[in-house]
Amino acid sequence: MLSMMEAIERRVSCRSYEKKPLEPSTLEKLTDCVNQLRDASGIGMELVTVEDEKDSVKLARSMFNGGVTTYLLLTGDGSPATGERAGYYAHQFVLYATRLGLGTCWVAGTYDHHSVHPKLAEGEQVLSVIPVGYPTEKVPLKQSMIRAGLRKGDRKDEAFVESELLFTQLPEWFRRCVEAVRMGPSAVNGQPINLSWQDGVIRAKVWKENHRMEYLDLGIAKAQFEAAAHAQGIKGHWELGKEGRFQWEQSE
Repeated sequence: MLSMMEAIERRVSCRSYEKKPLEPSTLEKLTDCVNQLRDASGIGMELVTVEDEKDSVKLARSMFNGGVTTYLLLTGDGSPATGERAGYYAHQFVLYATRLGLGTCWVAGTYDHHSVHPKLAEGEQVLSVIPVGYPTEKVPLKQSMIRAGLRKGDRKDEAFVESELLFTQLPEWFRRCVEAVRMGPSAVNGQPINLSWQDGVIRAKVWKENHRMEYLDLGIAKAQFEAAAHAQGIKGHWELGKEGRFQWEQSE
């Protein structure tokens, strides 16, 4: 099993999957993970598994190759707070699946919405789907080009940070966490999140909002940051919410 930092560094948005179902033991581990995260988050999280990929979520053929028989379905009321919680907790699932050697991808729009059949309460909607499966050993050129095209506009690490200090003056552990955020996925294929450091007080916010989907990315960024911090021995956790801080133990 990969370490957390290895998972952060190796995780990519997988768009090419082997056409085979997950091993029963692997599926059991993922199910246990989802159950724990659902209980902690209060978000609609369902691990959907079908016997035949034709009955699974239909990913856009222009973006994906192969097929999957398992995916995580996220549902909620569509509010910013719910989006953030969904991003924060579901990305912990993504990192866990990566540690198991699986491929995943945050998919908010490039799938056939009629191919999923959630049980929705009044006012709820599908927030995102996350296919999970075995990545192909060789990534097709088309998928490599899609990834390169989506990531070519990545911001530099220092561009993510608002601080009274120069980026190089900030603690190394914090800079590595910022790097992890930059490397992380985006439900909206963008990087609409900024972090701030003011006298050791760390916050995260959506700086570029076109629609509420950016709050999924806020949760994803917080989960990615927190995982990188823990991997470096920094004890801390995020308060969720627009003004939420990263509560961490500063040395005297």
